[in-house]
Amino acid sequence: MKKLTYQIKKRTSLLSLIGSLLFSFTAFAADVTIEQGYIRATIPGTNVSSAYMEIKNTTNEDIVLIGATSKVSDRIEIHEHVMSGEMMRMQQREALTIAANDQVVLQPSGYHLMIFNLAEPLKVNDNVELTLQFSNKRDISISLPVQSIKRKKQKETAHHHHH
Repeated sequence: MKKLTYQIKKRTSLLSLIGSLLFSFTAFAADVTIEQGYIRATIPGTNVSSAYMEIKNTTNEDIVLIGATSKVSDRIEIHEHVMSGEMMRMQQREALTIAANDQVVLQPSGYHLMIFNLAEPLKVNDNVELTLQFSNKRDISISLPVQSIKRKKQKETAHHHHH
């Protein structure tokens, strides 16, 4: 009888641990929202694309995006466009901080995720699973639609955001 009691207690504590981990993940996911996300369709003959989104942080602490992973690529990097003299050029960033109670917009000609080494072309209306990795060891998995470069450019000029 003692053995049975021990096993039940052990299971109960494991279940409560799992429950608290799930709750803390849900709480984090609710405090960080991803909106307006999409990935550009690949240009024929290339194996790269880029992902864009708004990352909103409603917590009272800064969060830091340190990377992303996906089954469609073995290499996803955080990038930004910067002016270098008269030229706009792209450079890799190690991380991207989203301040407490603020947001960061990943958009063309700004911050974005570069997706390299695509195994297959990304076509309009596909959906791509991405996992965003944060420095506090919390990951957020999202599904982003693939959109046409031409169609998105028209939208962007109509809704241009500065941040």
